[in-house]
Amino acid sequence: MTVPDVDLARPYARALYEAAASHGAEQRIAYDVALLRDLWEGGVELAVPFLTHPLIHAPIKEAVLARALGPTLHPLTLNLLRLLVRRGKAVLIPALAPAFFGEEEERGKSLHVVAHTARPLSSEERAALQRRLGETLHRKVLIEERVDPHLLAGIELSVSGRRVEASLQARLTELMAQLKG
Repeated sequence: MTVPDVDLARPYARALYEAAASHGAEQRIAYDVALLRDLWEGGVELAVPFLTHPLIHAPIKEAVLARALGPTLHPLTLNLLRLLVRRGKAVLIPALAPAFFGEEEERGKSLHVVAHTARPLSSEERAALQRRLGETLHRKVLIEERVDPHLLAGIELSVSGRRVEASLQARLTELMAQLKG
């Protein structure tokens, strides 16, 4: 499924960010929007057709969301989901994450970094990576980890749309190119 234009989700993400900041819940809600994006993109088979189906009334969708995600999501995130469903804009759900992270970056609060790894990072590795990136970039860094089974070893980082590769696969590709001349 394609992700809608982030610009369409930006007003909702901005409102969510401002509400999160007023409650000191930016990091928690950043986790929520990343989780929602992953659920949407992960092909939860019934969620997308159910939430976007025009013949299913919004109160039914809202009740299902509250039952399924209410215990997991921050109340502010759940309220925004209800609003999107009520307005017939559930398709914007996967675009909330990049729009929310963009709000954080614009305000200079933190930098969102996606770390693609061959295996899950230990808490010590994650803390060390976060510390080193913070020192290098001179900003607070929030790391979103994604395990990529295609990586042999190492890590690939995406920072503000730029990709930095320090993986074995990237090094092998570079060596192959050098050998070919």
